[in-house]
Amino acid sequence: MDDLDGRLSALIAEVRHNPANSRKWRSAMHKLLWEIQQLPGLKKSAHQNYPEALNLTLAWVSRDIAKFEPRSPSVSKSFVNWINGTLRRRIQDLYSPDKDAPISLDAPIAADIGKTTRLELLPDFPLSGLDGMIESVQKETTQRIGLQLELYIEQDPEGKLRNSYPRSNPECNCQFLSMRRVLKEPPDKFRDLAKELKVNYTTLNSHWNRKCEPSLQEIARTLGYKQELKP
Repeated sequence: MDDLDGRLSALIAEVRHNPANSRKWRSAMHKLLWEIQQLPGLKKSAHQNYPEALNLTLAWVSRDIAKFEPRSPSVSKSFVNWINGTLRRRIQDLYSPDKDAPISLDAPIAADIGKTTRLELLPDFPLSGLDGMIESVQKETTQRIGLQLELYIEQDPEGKLRNSYPRSNPECNCQFLSMRRVLKEPPDKFRDLAKELKVNYTTLNSHWNRKCEPSLQEIARTLGYKQELKP
């Protein structure tokens, strides 16, 4: 078993072993999502909305990872094949000519079944049940974005966070503050951080509000988040 297979096997095992949404589960899952995006053979597309297809696929992985079964010749190859099966369909959806067209529940589905509509074929469940399904999907999407945001903060691949700090106070950078304010549970208080860093409280608080928080909001938006982060 090579290094990649070993990392994937360990992360998948850790995700399955820990309760969903627990701290250990979240840590293992966002590392696994990062590994997925680096996998050799992962399906790609030049479509401008490819990130949307990938995000939907990652959300599916986080939900259905327990269904993955490694096969020969390796864990990584069988894993990427398993992921590509769904990712390929999401990419195909991007190229559908009617992708952005509204779906009418009253329109006939096909001529060979007469005037049967989508509405008539829906299962009989209360509206509250439908609302619950929609809310569940929204929560899954938010959870997946949250995992990716945690990973971004830890990795800071472009250095945007660690290179943003008040003049002459590089230790008071946005990556450090985000790890202590966003990733830590419970988050550290600004006054405690100011004392630890030996930085003026007003300077630290102002830097967070003017630089760090807007940067996190922008990163979250690029990941697909539709709402502003709460302060």
